[in-house]
Order: sequence, then structure tokens, then C-alpha cells
Amino acid sequence: MPQEPTRHHTTTDVRDWRGRRYTVGPTARELTGLPRSALLVRALVAVAAVGVLQFGYGAAVPVLVEAHGWSPAQALAPFLVWALVQGSLAPAPHWLRTRGLLGPGPVVCAGALLCGAALFTLGHSASPVAAVLGYGVLGGAGAGLVYHSCADLVGGWFPDRHTVRLGVVGGAFALGAVPLLPAVVLGLSPDALPPASTALAAVVAALGLAGGAGQREAPERWWPPGNDPCATALRRRADPPAAGDFSMGQAWASGRSLPALHAVVALSGTSALFALAALPTLLLGLGRPPSDVAAVITALALASGLGRLAASTAAERTGRRRTLALLMAATALALVALAAAAPAGPVQLLVLLALVVGAGTGSCYPLTRAITEGHFGSQRAPGLQSLVHGSKAVGGLLGVGGAMAVLSLAPAGTHAGFLAAAGVLPAVAALLAARLRRPLPIRTIPRQTRVWTAAARRAPM
Repeated sequence: MPQEPTRHHTTTDVRDWRGRRYTVGPTARELTGLPRSALLVRALVAVAAVGVLQFGYGAAVPVLVEAHGWSPAQALAPFLVWALVQGSLAPAPHWLRTRGLLGPGPVVCAGALLCGAALFTLGHSASPVAAVLGYGVLGGAGAGLVYHSCADLVGGWFPDRHTVRLGVVGGAFALGAVPLLPAVVLGLSPDALPPASTALAAVVAALGLAGGAGQREAPERWWPPGNDPCATALRRRADPPAAGDFSMGQAWASGRSLPALHAVVALSGTSALFALAALPTLLLGLGRPPSDVAAVITALALASGLGRLAASTAAERTGRRRTLALLMAATALALVALAAAAPAGPVQLLVLLALVVGAGTGSCYPLTRAITEGHFGSQRAPGLQSLVHGSKAVGGLLGVGGAMAVLSLAPAGTHAGFLAAAGVLPAVAALLAARLRRPLPIRTIPRQTRVWTAAARRAPM
């Protein structure tokens, strides 16, 4: 059991060389009764549990088609709504927290229960409408609340650990589904779908409740004792820190950086979700054995998780903008090569290309979060980062919607061509990322009040 937190703590207010304020101390154990590592592990458990709703859905589409008698479009409709809702709710936890309505603990617990209900509905209801409402709306809301609450929670408790703050939650979100993917592709039968969904729903809800119960956010501008924030601000990096802390209005008025970041997330998300939704059915339709499909889909999710973890560390040495542009360009080439190799290429090549696609699309999220913080400051960054990440909703609409259209309307022989065409999207994202520039702070000068005189202008009529 966590120790009872003490009531009186010693804090120190400091400013770095750019004037940013920090409140050093007390420790996380004094505030919550648990060390930071325990808070981190619990948040990652909750995120990993709900990640299966995104990374496992495409692998389950062939089973859903056979078990419920759905068309591919009907089977993908719940995932389309899920992606739209999950991305749209990115700003919700920050909004609830800043207004004092709900803290991260209750939000994560509620989201976990919604995810459990979504999985149960998908396995037991053959109605497409019920699946859309249960999995798409409830599951999307639940996954969005859990993911973004945990991202904000970890960011608040680890202001001094850049890689942990930006990449570890997304990595857990993808890696949580990896152990299940081979079983879904190789071992899940239509008859086993209801009991399997019941068991998975119970596990997801239990892990989410265990990870979210009692979680508390860090105090505003909190910094862990024993680590000098001024020294951290002076640390040499490939990217300089932001010129100032921008408000939401200043960020939008500062130039093209914020709209370009939205576009990069939307384009990368479109290609990633198209691959997740369409690739299993596409490979099976081309005559690939289920073992090949399982290997490719597992590699895609594995690389997405590891790419999110490694991207922030690599970008500290090479630069965030340069790293993002290179990874997006590599993703574009890998998608084209994957489409060319899908009909008859060796499975080892398919796995290698899936690793590149997964790493590239997965790394987009922590890198755009880091760029947002580097362009607009860290004091107000969580709201802006959530807003940028919300562009994933556009990616879900276009990516999963495109997969529905391709699998339902296009001839089977042309599916690989559409996968190659999806490579255009990360190529455009690479160009936008390469042109990103740090904005200068917006400073407004109050308009001087002038006294009207007849010589200056005509009197108003």
C-alpha cells in the first residue's frame, strides 16, 4: 500500500536563463506515497492494455467478416469511428484537468472500463450499428482518455527526462498488442471470438483500473529535487530551446509551424492506419499464408513501439526536424517497396519493410510532440501537443476510410497499387517536416490612445 503523503513540504522556486519558472520539490513519494518509477509503470500498464484496440483490430478483421457475416467495409466501420473519436479526444484530459473537473486517475479508470465494454460488444454483437456504437464510440473515447491522460501524467512527473516524457507512453501503446497479434492471426477462429473477446475485455479493464486507480498529477511547474533545472536548460542539444512560451493564440499567429505540424501528423496517421487496417486482408487476398501475415503485422506493431521509444533519443543528437523528415521519407519508400513485394516477395523482406513502416509512422508522434515543445515552449506545451496529436483523427478518417473503400470497391488485383499510392502521404509529410522553422515570439505593442482634434481628422457625424 502507498504510504500516506505528508502535508507540509519544502519547495524552491527558481528561474532559468530564459525566465522560465520551476518549483523544485518535494519528491513524488512525498506527494503521492509512491516513487516516480512506480507511477510510470502503472501508467504504462494502463496504456499497453488499451493499445490492443488499435494495433490488434486489423488482424481481427478477417475473423470478424467470417464470424458475423460482415463485408470488409462493415468490419472496418467500427475501427473508423474508433480512430476518429480517439484522436478527437486528445485535448479532453488536459481540458478536464485544468478546469478541476477530473484528475488523471478517475479518467484512466473510466477509459479502461469503456475499452472493456467495447471489446465485449465487438465479440458478442453481430449488428454493425451496435459494433460502431460500442467499439467505435465507447472504445474510441476510452482509449483516447487513457492514452492522453497517461501521456500528460508522465509528462508532468518526468520534466527532466526528455525521452521518457515524450516517447515511452506511445511505445507502450504499440508494444502492448505485440504478444497477442500472432494468436489473433493464427489461432482465433469465428467460434472462439465471443469467449476470447470476453477474456480480453476483462484483462484490459483490470489492467487499466490497476494502472489508473489513485494516480495524481504533478503540481504545476514541478521539478524533482536533486536535479538542477537551470543546468538542464543549459545542456547542449541539437535543437535550441523555444524562444518563449507561446499561448494558443500566439502559436496559431506565429506562422506556418503549427499548421504544418497538424498536416504531418494527419498524413503520417493516414498511412499508418491504412496499413494497419488493410494489410492483413490484403496479404491474405494475395494468397500469403497466415504465418506470413502474422509475422508482418507483428513486425509493424513492434517497430511502431520501438520507434516511438528510440526517436526522441536519436533526435537529441541529429535534430528533431531532420530526424522526422528522414523517417517520413524512409516510410514512403518502404510502403512502395512493400506493395511491390507483397504478391510474391520473401517473407523476410516483407518483415523488414514492415519494420521500416512501423518505425517511421510510430516515431512521428513523439517527434511532433518534441517539435511542438521546442517551437512553442514547455510551460504551455501539453495543450498544444494534445491539439497537434488530435490531427490523428483526420488520419483515422482518411486512412481507415480509404481501406474500407479499397477493400470493398477496388478489384483484388489493384489493392497493392493503393498501398504503394499511400506512400505519397509520408513523402509529403517529409517535405513539410524539412521546411519546419522555429517561430519567433509574438510581442504586441499596446496602441497608444490619441486625443481627437479637428486638425487631425474630421469630427464623427
